[in-house]
Amino acid sequence: MTVVKKKPILAKKAPMKKPALKAVSKSKQASNISLLKLARPSLVAQLNTTNDQLSPRLQAVIDKSEITDVLIHFARGIDRIDENLLRSVLHPDATLDLGPGIFQGTGNDYVHWILGVLQGIKSSHHMITNTRVELDGDTALVESYFHAHFRLDKPVGREDVFIGGRNLDRLERRPTGSAGVWKIVHRKQILDWVRTEAVSDIFYHQNPDALWSYRTKTDPSYQMGQFPGSQSGGKLPAFLGRRYESKSVRF
Repeated sequence: MTVVKKKPILAKKAPMKKPALKAVSKSKQASNISLLKLARPSLVAQLNTTNDQLSPRLQAVIDKSEITDVLIHFARGIDRIDENLLRSVLHPDATLDLGPGIFQGTGNDYVHWILGVLQGIKSSHHMITNTRVELDGDTALVESYFHAHFRLDKPVGREDVFIGGRNLDRLERRPTGSAGVWKIVHRKQILDWVRTEAVSDIFYHQNPDALWSYRTKTDPSYQMGQFPGSQSGGKLPAFLGRRYESKSVRF
């Protein structure tokens, strides 16, 4: 009689681990799904709205960008003495306060005043730096730091005046809603520090061929649409091929 030995049923225990593996997989999948459900949709998802209304987060980004443009245009209007640009960032009922002994009045009066002030200044240069914007619907309170430089011609010689300060602005978007335009309603200018120095124009006289700025629309910034590559079939710059030595600029 032949005795047949039965093999131990050990291999059958392996499948028991599969449910545990599946459970872990489902857990990971559930974790991934929960991350996707966080309240931060992609930019594309926010733009693909059916009611033409952006999410509050995206609208805030756009509003702050447009408000920053207003501040920059204001500074550029002063440096280029551009009356139209200055008026374009002020609402008709705007007021400005630079101190009772300096200027306090309407936006229209400010434009007339600042254009007169700038006629007595050889050049100016403004930089807008740290900007803090507090949005509340169609209004915004903005604190922006600025550095300004003024070159003055005086009987005793030329002077450089450096000013560091902050512009405290209230802006409104008119008409209300995303179709409106942000402009300044009130500005209060605060000075943090001022420094005045006697200067010489050695660099200017040693480098007369440098590209110096103009305070009119002859400034190159108004001609950028004519730069090489801006128009189809445009000519290459005539200066291509020239070679310069390090001595071309003198300090």
